[in-house]
Amino acid sequence: MAKRKDKLVRSLGFMHTFFIGLGAIIGGSIVVLIGPTIALSGTLGALFTLIFSSLVATLTALVYTEITSAIPEVGGGYIWAKLTMPRPFPFFAGWINWLAHTMAGTFYALSFAVMFTQLFQGLGFHLGSHLYLVNRMIALALIFVFAYLNYSGTAKVGWFSVLIGVFFVSIILLYGVYGTFLGINTGKLSSALFDSVQFTNLPSIFVSMITVVIAFEGYEILAQTAEEAKSPLKSLPKAILLTLASATFLYLIVTISTMGILGDRAYEFSAFFGDRTVMEAASFLFNYGGPIIALSGLATILSSINSTMFSSSRVLLAMARAGEFPKFFSEIHEKHKTPSKSILFTAAIMAVMSFFMDLLLSAFVVGTLFNLLFIVVNYSGIKLRLLYEKKLNYGFKTPLFPIIPLSGLVVKIFFFFAALIFSPIATLITLGLVALGGVLYKGFFFKYEVEHELPIVTAYGSLIRKDFRVMVLYPSSKKMGIVQVAAHIAKQKDGEVNIAHIIKVPEQTPLSFGSKLMERDAKPLKDITDHLNEIGVPARYIIRVAHSVPDALLASLEQEKIDLLIADLEDEGRLVSRIELARRAFASHPMSGCDLLLVNSFYPYVSYIRAKSIIVLGRENEKSLAQRVEELFPGKEITLRVIESSKREEIMKVIEEIRTSGEEVGIIVFSYSLWSLVRRYKNRIFTPFMVFKRGAFSMEEFKSLFIRWR
Repeated sequence: MAKRKDKLVRSLGFMHTFFIGLGAIIGGSIVVLIGPTIALSGTLGALFTLIFSSLVATLTALVYTEITSAIPEVGGGYIWAKLTMPRPFPFFAGWINWLAHTMAGTFYALSFAVMFTQLFQGLGFHLGSHLYLVNRMIALALIFVFAYLNYSGTAKVGWFSVLIGVFFVSIILLYGVYGTFLGINTGKLSSALFDSVQFTNLPSIFVSMITVVIAFEGYEILAQTAEEAKSPLKSLPKAILLTLASATFLYLIVTISTMGILGDRAYEFSAFFGDRTVMEAASFLFNYGGPIIALSGLATILSSINSTMFSSSRVLLAMARAGEFPKFFSEIHEKHKTPSKSILFTAAIMAVMSFFMDLLLSAFVVGTLFNLLFIVVNYSGIKLRLLYEKKLNYGFKTPLFPIIPLSGLVVKIFFFFAALIFSPIATLITLGLVALGGVLYKGFFFKYEVEHELPIVTAYGSLIRKDFRVMVLYPSSKKMGIVQVAAHIAKQKDGEVNIAHIIKVPEQTPLSFGSKLMERDAKPLKDITDHLNEIGVPARYIIRVAHSVPDALLASLEQEKIDLLIADLEDEGRLVSRIELARRAFASHPMSGCDLLLVNSFYPYVSYIRAKSIIVLGRENEKSLAQRVEELFPGKEITLRVIESSKREEIMKVIEEIRTSGEEVGIIVFSYSLWSLVRRYKNRIFTPFMVFKRGAFSMEEFKSLFIRWR
């Protein structure tokens, strides 16, 4: 019986991840793609096509490397979209990601079946009218085999990739090196490059490049190994770049070897034999060369099926964790430590697809889906760097930023529209699949997202709403004086008090689990609210259950149209744990237009209410603070003291002068900019004080106010 666990197991070493990525990139293309590429582009044109396609792939691969080095988390492009895009775009990114890898896995299973039956018939066996059914049954069997492999343990997935990878790389290198050596010695390589058709027309080369670029996809799968790789911060960036470089070398060496074997007949031979060119050329190189190369091609396809099933199930896992798929898809098998339900569901969809997918058309659909995914990834790479460069710990940074990710974004958009011209049916099918995701999201998956993401709200209190509204973050039982301060300000301003209590539940827990906590906390809040209403201060409380405290707090401030937020400066430990911003993309985005007042509750609330004078400490450009403080505390004597120094010691000297001046000092109000400099010296301020920030403030600023004293 599978029991729900939260974590995967780190069982993949560098060699495992390398061959998982390499198998996904090679994927049988190295055997069947070289001939059509030469036929479409010419001999020299084929080499340029491969090189340029690799460079195009490198643009996005660098972005993958950068983000993976900073955010090693399962989900890849989907997770990054959640950090940089508003709802529902992250769902579409995940849907496209999952669909692309699921369809790619099905395509590889069918490709293996077709290549295997061709090889089988080449040996003299004829399947006749049963060929279609045999191909589908072979594909179905492969899907079930790799579903079991992925289900039974991640380590098995890794070791299978290594073993099958060593096998096909050995054969490819033997063919590539031997053929190239022979071509150089006999002069055939020179003849192929200069005596055969070197270049065809530009449209043909362009069409060839569109096809070849798809062949360099697969490195993105490594992002899905982030929670199962042993040293993701070190190994994954290296694995991504090394797999792409290795795949490029293997593609080039096989192409050069093929031309070295065929000589000046390379172009005509490729045009005639098409996807069988490499196998036919291998038969000239050594005995049984054709079948041996075919076996290596079959091995690469097996590796690709393994990799794509691994990747698609992890995307589904990430989406289920985030509440955009049913929660049970996030369950981890107790024994095997794999996302068992995600694997079985993905395998079931692949099995259904295998019965009606057209091989050639599906290849273009998969390529177009990956284009859309890479558009999202390049955009996310740019946005994450701009927002988080100083906050994330990057193990690798894309050079020439933002030129490279921006170039990758433009190129992928260009290829998407090129596909619309050269393969309109495939593009329309792709858009139809995206639209299907939209229908499913709105009609079915959205309810899971609502349950997971959106806060549950309950409210109680006065139905009378005032123009001036104060919100208090619900303090601990020992710090209730802050509510009295809020009530005093609200009464002076003929306003109302809103007490906000935000209950945070873990990401993996449905929000409905917070209902009992709401019932528990409602009674003391009701008592406070009733008391304030009895003394003539309109008051109400709001309880929110949410996964994200910043989002819930922002929603409360906006929905209630709050003018002043009051928080307890002393209770910084609890507030820090609530304001978690480590992975929020818009940490510097303005949180609210309301003012912020932080009260040092070490002193009793009467110290603030009965004080006759207030000294406001601020910069030259913060003189308006005094006017605003006077509006909040009418009847008190307000004095502005301008401090231009940025040295903490000098600011503290001014505070000491105020305290020892002999004049009655009621309250000191710091501006936010000054408080950020002297907050470490909090224990040396021997007088009631508050911190005031005028206008919009960001969540990052809010968090910084509660850093634990050193």
